[in-house]
Amino acid sequence: MERIKINLDLDPSERWKNLKKFKEQINSLYKYYLEDLSDAGIFETYIETYKTNFITSSYRDEIKSIEEFCDFTENQILITNLYYDALKFVFGCTAFCVTNVKERLHARNLDWWTENNILGKYTKIFDFEENGKTVYSLVGWPGFVGALSGVKKGAFSITLNAVLSNESPQFAIPITFLIRDVLEKAKTFSEAVKTLSETTIASDCLLMVVGANDNENVVIERTPTTFSIRKPLDNSLIVTNEYLSLTDNKLTQDTLQLTAFGRHIRVKQLLDKDTPKVTKDYFNILSDSKVKMDITVQQMVLNPKSGEIHLKI
Repeated sequence: MERIKINLDLDPSERWKNLKKFKEQINSLYKYYLEDLSDAGIFETYIETYKTNFITSSYRDEIKSIEEFCDFTENQILITNLYYDALKFVFGCTAFCVTNVKERLHARNLDWWTENNILGKYTKIFDFEENGKTVYSLVGWPGFVGALSGVKKGAFSITLNAVLSNESPQFAIPITFLIRDVLEKAKTFSEAVKTLSETTIASDCLLMVVGANDNENVVIERTPTTFSIRKPLDNSLIVTNEYLSLTDNKLTQDTLQLTAFGRHIRVKQLLDKDTPKVTKDYFNILSDSKVKMDITVQQMVLNPKSGEIHLKI
């Protein structure tokens, strides 16, 4: 899998210029995103106000620099980076970790419907560096500055799953930008969990956070303004696309929940049958016919202790 270095020592306006060679991929992704978001007119209407109030100058400068070598405007690029908050009902996702092992690994399927597997084909690993050393790494796509899945060596890993609540969206920081903020700034698992839990965000989500130390494994169930922290049960922690703790906020029979329970139960069955010991065992569970979906575009195993990312497309 191709890895791209992003130098955090550079000015934000310079960090992404090494992506010029991926112009064709970036244009294809943006075109796809914007076509999907064509009905989300509220973003076009309020994007200037939203950008000023909730997108930091650093992220705005990063986006402006991408505008220089692609065929889309700054606002269009920002709108595509808000894709999760606008259309999370097209996401699936399953993640799990096991706690009764020496080295905890964080396994995850990213399920996202796309035409021609464009998201799978253009997946990259991005290593964000300071002073020549990797601070954190993301699994993502060229032109996408936020984070859905990432790991900070010796500290923690984070993955995002979609969910729907009965709470209205908020004008607040998009969760994908907050995840990157946490990977960049949080020094410890506890600090990461606190920020991800207590910050008002734009939309609902489920966050699995796995630390490098013992007893550092949680799922944070989020609505824009509330949270609940779920801990491992019977030596495992599993998350799909439904609230198991914030049940008062739960919407029933939404699209995301149609397969969520079945995937959760199947992962639990497989973990109870045989505890995974090596990376291959985790991928075997992710690839089980009752866990992997037709829309799965990425399968990964993150190691928060070593910072390693094992990825299959």
